[in-house]
Amino acid sequence: MSADRRAVSLHLADGTFVAASPAALGVYGAAPEALLGRRLQDLVAPEDRADAEVALDEARRSSDAISFVVRLQGDGGSPRRIEIVAHAQGGAAGESRLCCTARDASTAARAAAEQVQLSSRADEMGRRLDRLIASVPGVVWEIWFVDDPSRQRVSFVSERALALSGYTPEEWLSEPDFWAKITHPDDRPAADASGTLAATGSASAQSRWTTKDGRLVWVETQMRALRNDDGSLAGYCGVTMDITASKQAEQEQARLREEIIQSQARLLAELSTPLIPLSDGVIAMPLVGSIDSARAERVVETLLQGISSSGARTAILDITGVPTVDTQVADALLKAARGVQLLGAEVVLTGIRPEVAQTLVTLGVELTGIVTRGTLQDGIRYAVSAARPWPGRRSDPTGSSGPAALRR
Repeated sequence: MSADRRAVSLHLADGTFVAASPAALGVYGAAPEALLGRRLQDLVAPEDRADAEVALDEARRSSDAISFVVRLQGDGGSPRRIEIVAHAQGGAAGESRLCCTARDASTAARAAAEQVQLSSRADEMGRRLDRLIASVPGVVWEIWFVDDPSRQRVSFVSERALALSGYTPEEWLSEPDFWAKITHPDDRPAADASGTLAATGSASAQSRWTTKDGRLVWVETQMRALRNDDGSLAGYCGVTMDITASKQAEQEQARLREEIIQSQARLLAELSTPLIPLSDGVIAMPLVGSIDSARAERVVETLLQGISSSGARTAILDITGVPTVDTQVADALLKAARGVQLLGAEVVLTGIRPEVAQTLVTLGVELTGIVTRGTLQDGIRYAVSAARPWPGRRSDPTGSSGPAALRR
């Protein structure tokens, strides 16, 4: 018999059946019509009849229902246990009658045991879920929309919310859109992933939270959609992790990377325009590789700064390592020479190969006022010659004008 099948019967004061429901066959083992005129006690196993008489008598005298369990007479096998609930009700001419509801006690016991087992299992699963949530190194949460996706209420948040945000779970649950309250205003559009969740069912976002004590922490949130029966977005759940340390590491790495880039740029600039002091009053700048407009500017700037700081009287520009001399290179050389002369010093240009000389002639470059030598060694010998007069002395014996005058 199913656990929800019960036999209902009406009895005279002495326990005689006067009516029975069809379910009596499954409980008592006899059809309703076969029970009429028989006493309930006569169906009970002899060893339980006294208990049944006592219970029925108590039910006749009590205003409350009386429950008792008895065994039925068996047919050679083990007797079945049934549970009977009896309560008195008025009959004809004031005669008291008993209304009894009976069910298979073994089925009821199994149902009760199953209920206890299910309850125990549910409790264990709840404890297991709590342990799993506690082991997650982040805040586990669940949000449902109040009216629409623009208003959201936190329905669950794990205890780690207090350590990360400074707000208790109760404070998280206290008001709609609590996440927006602690999210940095600049990060709220990125943190609200409702559109992505509705389209794909999952999303991730990085944002900053303002903690209860005013600190800013970086968090990363992994989210999944919660849907209504019709598939529409009803809310979402997820895990939020503290990534402040990794963000700080990224920023530090970016800062170091920028410093390295700048340092390399400075080093390359120095290597591309090296300025070498040869002797008192003589410096040399050997150029190697192609010269573009940016490098040409650095050549002029470095050369003029070197002369100004060292007080050199002669600057040697060696272009032996420059593969191609074009208009741009020639202009840079002339600009350097004019700047050096304005500082009262002299430029010696060395390393002019035959093909370079032909190019300069073809370009019509005017090298008047610039001393040229074939090799760097020749240029150095010229520059350090003790007998060589200072630049400008031959053309300006009075020393009243020209580059020599600028030096004074």
